[in-house]
Amino acid sequence: MTPEEIDLVTASAARVAPALGEVSADFYGRLFAAHPEVREMFPADNSGQETKFAASIAAIVEAMPDFVAFADRTGQLGRLHAAHRVTAGQYSAVGAALLEALAGADPGFDDATRAAWATAYDLLAESMQLAARG
Repeated sequence: MTPEEIDLVTASAARVAPALGEVSADFYGRLFAAHPEVREMFPADNSGQETKFAASIAAIVEAMPDFVAFADRTGQLGRLHAAHRVTAGQYSAVGAALLEALAGADPGFDDATRAAWATAYDLLAESMQLAARG
């Protein structure tokens, strides 16, 4: 990621930070609506998962400027997701739902911000999948 992309993602994350819990709930709502087959991978009461997801987004954004910290964090997540047998297609579905949830929550979400988030998510997903393969 370029420094400019990191700045765009960081600024967007700061704008949605006060509502990150709601963004997380919206994300899961979008994901489950578009891909109901993944719903069974989550507990009936998903509030704990929503809290973990929001914390993970915040931690990843914070680590983004430091590639070693970013790779360590995403590697940990990748190994955790490997245990749940998350597929490449599911990573794509998550990325789409995340971008839409962020777009709905961030009043400054423009084309450049969308592109920066997409790049960040692609890097995150690739790093997670590499770690999952061992």
